Amino acid sequence: MLINHFGTQALTARALGVSQATVSYWRSGSLKISPEKAFLAEVATDGAITASSLCPLFAEVEARHKLGESSWNLRLPASGPDGSVDLSSVQTPQS
Repeated sequence: MLINHFGTQALTARALGVSQATVSYWRSGSLKISPEKAFLAEVATDGAITASSLCPLFAEVEARHKLGESSWNLRLPASGPDGSVDLSSVQTPQS
């Protein structure tokens, strides 16, 4: 859907400041889009594509904020130079 908005992987990459290969990895599922790049995509598409639709981690944080749990301490991993993040390393609080 994000690629359709911009037209091609190359145009998507240019709009988000990443390589075309990175967009290809996002598309294939080899890499997950980082919360930062997901937010940038929402801004770049004027909200036509939401950050939470692109990044499950962003969606979870947004949902918790709406539930009044904004003080919840989420430890985000550092994103890679291509804007990707390995979600398997995310630490969440125990209930």
